[in-house]
Amino acid sequence: MRCAMTLTLPLLMTLLPLVGCSPSGIPEEAEESAAAAAQAEYPDEIGSMTAYYTGGPQQGRPPDGQLWPGTPVKVLQDAGSYSLILTADGIEAYVATAAIGPPGVHFK
Repeated sequence: MRCAMTLTLPLLMTLLPLVGCSPSGIPEEAEESAAAAAQAEYPDEIGSMTAYYTGGPQQGRPPDGQLWPGTPVKVLQDAGSYSLILTADGIEAYVATAAIGPPGVHFK
């Protein structure tokens, strides 16, 4: 039994790259399809580090958090200098409208 496992493991390690999986373990086609679907649902990005507020724009208290450049978002409502957004990971909050842009555009 031990001899069979000793031979099987190297054989599996040799064949694994031939299966067509990405490093994440998800088939490459499925990974590309999921990325395209996410891009369609969250067409914009945060272009610069920005604070977000869950209770409303320009609150008299500290922000609820920060969003990093490149965070995918969907604009739910444009409220002038602030916009209500939804991030791909489920945060619904107000951010400065000037911090939102098309994918790949980062600014100060």
